[in-house]
Amino acid sequence: MLFDNWSLISFGYPSILDRIFHLPELLVPALLLIALGVCLVKMSHGAVFGKSGTPELLDSGVYSLVRHPMYLGGLMILLGFLFLNLSIIAMVIWAVYAFLCNWMATYEEKGLLKVLGDKYANYQSDVPKWLIFSRLRRTRKQFDASIRVST
Repeated sequence: MLFDNWSLISFGYPSILDRIFHLPELLVPALLLIALGVCLVKMSHGAVFGKSGTPELLDSGVYSLVRHPMYLGGLMILLGFLFLNLSIIAMVIWAVYAFLCNWMATYEEKGLLKVLGDKYANYQSDVPKWLIFSRLRRTRKQFDASIRVST
């Protein structure tokens, strides 16, 4: 982002502050994405760090909504900064980071399948890799179905 701002300023493009004042409708989603991303990272760090012992499946809290909340939080934070700093360089940086996060998550999941086996395979089928809202939608459908059955 610093390089992006330097290049924009040195070539005569408007600064980020200039854009924020001219496009205030981007400020709210940007700050919301940054806040949600920080929240995801903080909750996932709290759930993971400080635990020791044998490897076990962590499927509660934020990990019950999405399998990779730390990566997703980072992606959301960068997307928020992308909204604040609309430029091709920022878009390329976000796309490269998204690709790397997906590659690392896939690599980690292969290792987790070896260590945790069927337990992790079931977790993979129940919890989405990235799209947190698909899990919320599925939970809502299950809730609605259980209400219909009980009435």
